[in-house]
Amino acid sequence: MSNNTEEKQEKEDSPEYAFATGTTLHGLNKIADAPNWGARLIWTCIFLGCFGYATYLITETILSYLSFDTITDVSLKFEESLDFPAVTFCNFNKYSLNKVVTDPRINVYLEPLYAFPKRYSFVGPGMSLEDGPTPTPTPTPFVDNLASITTFASFQLEDALIKCTWRGEPCDVSNFTHSLSQFGNCYVFNGDIGTESVKQTISGSGNGLHLILNVLADQYSEDPTQGGSSDVGLKVHVHPRGEPAKMDTQGIAIGPGTHAYVGISKISYKNEIPPWGNCEEKELEHYDTYTLTGCLLECRAHWVETMCNCTAMELPGNLDICEPQTVVDCVTSVYNLVIRGRLSCQCPTPCELGIYGKSVSYAGWPNPGAAASPSIGTYRTNSAYMERNYCVFDVFYKALNSKTIIQKRAMTEEDLLSAIGGSLGLFIGASIITVAEIGEYLITRPFKCLRKKTRMD
Repeated sequence: MSNNTEEKQEKEDSPEYAFATGTTLHGLNKIADAPNWGARLIWTCIFLGCFGYATYLITETILSYLSFDTITDVSLKFEESLDFPAVTFCNFNKYSLNKVVTDPRINVYLEPLYAFPKRYSFVGPGMSLEDGPTPTPTPTPFVDNLASITTFASFQLEDALIKCTWRGEPCDVSNFTHSLSQFGNCYVFNGDIGTESVKQTISGSGNGLHLILNVLADQYSEDPTQGGSSDVGLKVHVHPRGEPAKMDTQGIAIGPGTHAYVGISKISYKNEIPPWGNCEEKELEHYDTYTLTGCLLECRAHWVETMCNCTAMELPGNLDICEPQTVVDCVTSVYNLVIRGRLSCQCPTPCELGIYGKSVSYAGWPNPGAAASPSIGTYRTNSAYMERNYCVFDVFYKALNSKTIIQKRAMTEEDLLSAIGGSLGLFIGASIITVAEIGEYLITRPFKCLRKKTRMD
């Protein structure tokens, strides 16, 4: 009897027994206080089974978290008004034939790029071109670099703008900003980020931007045999304000004699950072906001400046503008190497990206009534002239709503902790308090053993 009492006392003094009977971890107290070995065995099996299944669930949860999967959340928000995007348009004709053949300095300067005729004369109602003596030079408002000459000799909005309305109200050339591209002069509506954006308050055609432009097809100097364009008309691109337009690869084409209806919708993307996604925000040298287009343009500019020691007129940069011969000998080759991937561009996906979805429909233009309208035609124009020279397009929101597409983590850190806590709590009743109890046991266990050994000695 004395031995049983001593064994019970020794058991109760054991740190393991004290932990098992006092912990919030379920099942250990049943094992420690089991009346016989059979009950202890049953409770041991139950505890180990629950502990094993909880361990399995926690392992699966951690592996799921480490797979860094994502889900996509799509939301549609209806608005009373929407900020209008920037609308950039360029003429497929880079240089006006009349300007390049009559000014000897322009003609000679651009000769490495284009073999323009050197003289024109009117013969009857038409125009006849032939090589001949260079005309007498006249003063020209430009300096001798490619950007200045292109600005002077390229597509001029003052000569081309026939009609402009915004939400039914007249607009003029002062509502546009100028930019240069591989098409020469381009013009941007609502592109000045220093001013407040215009807003569309009613959806549908007639409530946005309406333009009639004369592309002056008779002044086209493009020659496809020399690498020029074979198209006639405009290149139009709708893009967020503050994002440059890359007109050689972006935009839609509108030919003369057509009326293009460009319905747009606003779409915003929010992407996750690695390892869940691939987005990254880089600081650009020449643009305030990181955009994929801006990065690609700066990449082109970097390689042109590195390999050609100049800046292409359509690119941002700090060096002198490339001369025409340098464009032929170097810049064009650099562009081709970039396009083929031989010269790399590290331009990651932006974490926030805005685009405009477009649906385009076309109608023939003009009808007889439009051709006779004094607000469009003049005594020198007729229906055939308009069909050959006039491009008409409307840009408008199809509906006043914006779509947001968000890439989200399939499991966040909070979800991970909740799943682990749920598994531990459901099967073995463990919690943060249990972790503290285990820590207390591991810290006090050596001291209790040392004290017991000292007492025995």
